[in-house]
Amino acid sequence: MRKTRLTLTFLLAALLILSACNLNEPEPNIIYVTATPDATATQTPLPSPTPLPPTPTIEPKVVLDIADQYLTNGYFENAVMTYQTVLAQGAPPEIGAEAAFRLGQSALREGLFQSAVEALTGFINQYPQDMRIAQAYFLRGDAYMGLSQWNEALADFQQYLGLRPGLIDSYAHERIGDAQLALNQLEAALASYAQAVEANRTLAPLLALRERLAQVYRSSGRVAEAIAQYDAILANAQNEAYRATIELAAAQALIEGGDNENGLARLRTVFETYPTRPQAYEAMNLLLQNGVELTPYDIGRVRFFYGDYSGAIEALNEFSTQQALVNIPAELHMLLGRAYRELGNGDAAEVAFRTVIGQYPQDPLFGEALLEQGRTKFLLGDIPGAIETYLAIADTYGYLEASAEAVWRAGYLAATNEQPAQALTIFERLARDFPETQQARSGLLLAGSTAYSQGETTRAEQLFARLATTSSGETQAEAYLWVGQLAAQRGDSATAQQAFQQAVGASPDGYFSARAQDLIANQPPFAPPARYRFQFDDAAEIAQAEDWLRQRFNITQEGALWPLALTLEAEPRLVRGRELWEVAAYDEANVEFGDLLAAYETDGLAAYQLAIYLRGIGAYYQSIVAAANIIRAAGVGTLDAPPYIARMRYPAYYANVVEEVAQRRDFDPLVMFALIRTESLFNTYATAAAGEKGLTQVIPSTAEYIAAQLNWPNYQHSDLFRPYAGIEFGAFYLEEQLRRFGDNVPAALSGYNAGPGRAAQWLSIAGDDPDLFMSTITIDSTRGYVQRIYSFYNIY
Repeated sequence: MRKTRLTLTFLLAALLILSACNLNEPEPNIIYVTATPDATATQTPLPSPTPLPPTPTIEPKVVLDIADQYLTNGYFENAVMTYQTVLAQGAPPEIGAEAAFRLGQSALREGLFQSAVEALTGFINQYPQDMRIAQAYFLRGDAYMGLSQWNEALADFQQYLGLRPGLIDSYAHERIGDAQLALNQLEAALASYAQAVEANRTLAPLLALRERLAQVYRSSGRVAEAIAQYDAILANAQNEAYRATIELAAAQALIEGGDNENGLARLRTVFETYPTRPQAYEAMNLLLQNGVELTPYDIGRVRFFYGDYSGAIEALNEFSTQQALVNIPAELHMLLGRAYRELGNGDAAEVAFRTVIGQYPQDPLFGEALLEQGRTKFLLGDIPGAIETYLAIADTYGYLEASAEAVWRAGYLAATNEQPAQALTIFERLARDFPETQQARSGLLLAGSTAYSQGETTRAEQLFARLATTSSGETQAEAYLWVGQLAAQRGDSATAQQAFQQAVGASPDGYFSARAQDLIANQPPFAPPARYRFQFDDAAEIAQAEDWLRQRFNITQEGALWPLALTLEAEPRLVRGRELWEVAAYDEANVEFGDLLAAYETDGLAAYQLAIYLRGIGAYYQSIVAAANIIRAAGVGTLDAPPYIARMRYPAYYANVVEEVAQRRDFDPLVMFALIRTESLFNTYATAAAGEKGLTQVIPSTAEYIAAQLNWPNYQHSDLFRPYAGIEFGAFYLEEQLRRFGDNVPAALSGYNAGPGRAAQWLSIAGDDPDLFMSTITIDSTRGYVQRIYSFYNIY
């Protein structure tokens, strides 16, 4: 683990930086990120720290502020040592108590459990009357858990419950249960878990706790109690996949306990209720192993959805040979056709789909069977045959909804298989014959792009203009953008400017609006501003924001609007979330906060108060969500909201770290802010499916490469959860892509997301045309990624 120390020289330098801030900024009341709108602290860059002996020459409050900033930016070891410096200086009691408590918090957060125990023990012994004494016991309990000192942890959590009952009892009892289970005190653990279940917490973690309790009951052979927990989950859970998992677990618990009759009955429930889920396949196999009779048709369906295509064909054919034709549903032939196609047997698939078309003309699956014929030819490589089949559907069955989809598919296949003239003809037919469909709008967009790529600019402009009048939102903005660019190419600047303005208005926060704004200003993508500004007079701007809120939401409340309303103060989810945040249970706190925000997402005033409150305690992700709720509830674009509110939705958290690294690596800091917002929404603990971690979502393999390039000592993947490290790693990789692609930001971002090899291929096709580059990106998620960062950048 990396250990760094502070020096007196460093602290004096930091003090000079802090004291110089107001000298460089003429405006009064400058703040950055605050707990409440009337705070006055600024964030400033801090140099990398080196050793420091305790010294009385610097005010303890200043050293405490420096330690807090280290903690915010992820320099946890440095925060620990700086808090220790405050304590070694003999600080006044209120500052000493603050340092001791935060020392315990930061040591626990870093996993320095012994240091956390020592710090919190000192706090408990020296400041027994402090209002945070109960929270100190909870924190120390978690630290003892980290040290596997279960009895000590038990005592601390019980002490917490005695001092602050009724707040987060459920979470305390759960931890007590964990410690008791580790001590092999099964009955006591079960009782504690039961208390945790009965106490209050929001629904999702409550269901997870019940599931865990059920597993403990199962392991101890107490099946009835396990089933009671599973049934309690099912009484509240709505997600189909989760319900299937719980039903299967309940069935298995019953069978393990020897109750085959009820266990098999619940397996049948899984099999019949959730046939498209993998749990149904597992339930089916258990039923068959236990001699339960199931119809071949139901077996075939479950096998098909699981991906057992050979088994599905076998069962479905068995069913069809046992039944009269009138008893065979159209779906059986559809499943047979798709299963045969998955196994590469196109002829058999065609027969199955033709059976639906010939024998079930009134069935709802009729149109789908028509489309499946074309899809089968496409998947087996017969592109001309697929196009012909799709067009024949529209010729013969133009009254069906499937016809518009068939024509669109035919046009798409022509456009993507070097048949542009045929594609244009097909898409124009689609717009003519099915003008009100989504397929027609998509077809016009593809047709316009195809015409443009063929040099038919007049035809392209007409197609995009037609699309602009029949669509809305982002699609309309894209159409107007193209109209403007094509008008500009033929020298009609008035039409071009008008179209660009219409693009801006069609989707204010979107990519095409951002691109249109740049074209209006005659500047390239990602053109940096003349200067950067990260500090604002919030005291003045908050008044403007609250006047706007009053008008927008018809608020009659007098006085400041930002303090939490009494109803919010008393909201159980806020009470629990705040207490969990104080005891460093951040994941659990965020769940409570997320549930709270969902409940108030259409209440503009409540969302405003929550955005400010959550920002103040450092719950950045949830604060951004709350700010977005304000703007959505108001029905405006971000830049139409007051700047104070807009900046909460598009914040510049960790500005001191981002500014320093951007200056050192010579790129625009706003690109990094937009990238962080896209990747993690400023959640430093974000983790994605492929293992991406931290603010900039670096994947483990790339992180190991970057760590080697940076000579990062003792690198661990958990380092990416530190804000400064996540920013440093992301900045390194972004700078590498910028150098690789000659400071072409869209290309660099596509390389960051999809890899430099793909980005180089796309750039070789597009050349210097940024709009052509965007259209050459063949991965939809990467195109969307670059477009989001572009629009976020313009908002920043």
